[in-house]
Amino acid sequence: MINTKLILVDGITGSGKSTTAHYIARQMKKNGIKVKWLHEEERNHPLAEMQKNKGESDEDHTKRVLIEYPKKWIDFTNKIKNDEYIYIVESYLFQDMIMFPHFMNDLERQKIKDFSHSILKITSCLNPVLIHFYQKDVEKSLKLNWKRRGNDWTKGFISFFKNTLYCKNRNIKGKKGVIKLWDDFTSLTLELFKEFNYRKIQIENSEHKWEEYRNNILTFLKLKRVDEKLYTDSFKYFYGEYFGFGELFNLHEKDNRLYIDTFWPNLKLIPVAKNELEMEGFPISFKFYKYRGKKKLKILKADCYYKKNGIADEYIPYNISEKELSKFCGKYYCESEKLDRKIFMENGKLYYYWCDKNSQCQLIPAGKNKFIKLAGLENLITFENIKGSWQFSVWDKGYKSDAVFEKKK
Repeated sequence: MINTKLILVDGITGSGKSTTAHYIARQMKKNGIKVKWLHEEERNHPLAEMQKNKGESDEDHTKRVLIEYPKKWIDFTNKIKNDEYIYIVESYLFQDMIMFPHFMNDLERQKIKDFSHSILKITSCLNPVLIHFYQKDVEKSLKLNWKRRGNDWTKGFISFFKNTLYCKNRNIKGKKGVIKLWDDFTSLTLELFKEFNYRKIQIENSEHKWEEYRNNILTFLKLKRVDEKLYTDSFKYFYGEYFGFGELFNLHEKDNRLYIDTFWPNLKLIPVAKNELEMEGFPISFKFYKYRGKKKLKILKADCYYKKNGIADEYIPYNISEKELSKFCGKYYCESEKLDRKIFMENGKLYYYWCDKNSQCQLIPAGKNKFIKLAGLENLITFENIKGSWQFSVWDKGYKSDAVFEKKK
């Protein structure tokens, strides 16, 4: 194994950082090496980006981060430099440290470069190594990622970046503006990669030759490859949908691989033990089992997105026609809370809308007049027809309200 305490994996969104970091961590464990992999969205991440203070402008936030954020790297470096682990950190050299907030807030290019160099200098005692993915055609890469992650994620992604100072200052809008932003960001990271005087490997991965890329990475890290078991048909009994705590999961098979549809569709799963699966690229694992005749899914590990030990039950859909669903559609208002809500149909499904275009979720029928929001929490929406007009109340776990939303005429 190469002499290092810190392996940095980076690239633009959807370029394979998380799956690669996870793969390296698994290979190191199989080689008997103690390793800790820090997923970019892991709870309590020691290098998590600094949030804006109330009333703080984008410019002031960027200035504050330039001064205060390096302290996080100093603390992290001092904490790990003498322990027995090798650390894999994804996204925190380029994407989550430069894009957020410096590049998207249009900080001067040289200041961004100086900041990035200063961070690597802090970690020099760890003998850091860098694995960088890039794509010559950024537009093609982004569009493929949008297709893979689904419409809801894509809408939120585009909405967030199109309103950045970088786009506003150049009057670039919509999808084209977001693509231009990420294309320019890629150019900056390619310049930085050339400037870094550390051990590094760069891979243009638009052809998705992952076996070749992974072999090159293992050779770079001087790590022996150990074969993995990526599929077993023992899970066929558990194929199907599971519903719980405001989430709908679908376990299925494609091309001799196991997949789960959840916050994104077609997330790959890796068998790790009897009836246990690990989500590729995420610190999340599941156990499937049967209890009192019902199939169940339990979340064994969840360092992001979910709560550990949550249980979802085999989902049996409550069938309700589009005509019946449509009667719930309309604009609603709660007088006591002064809140607006909207319920509408899209592609034969019912959706619940609040605040803005990114704040909506599907409603899953749970009974004749009862629905559950796909919103990552236990909840129930109950409709009643009072004097010919529909109204609904919402129950969320841990929150009880007598608020009633009445349909506007």
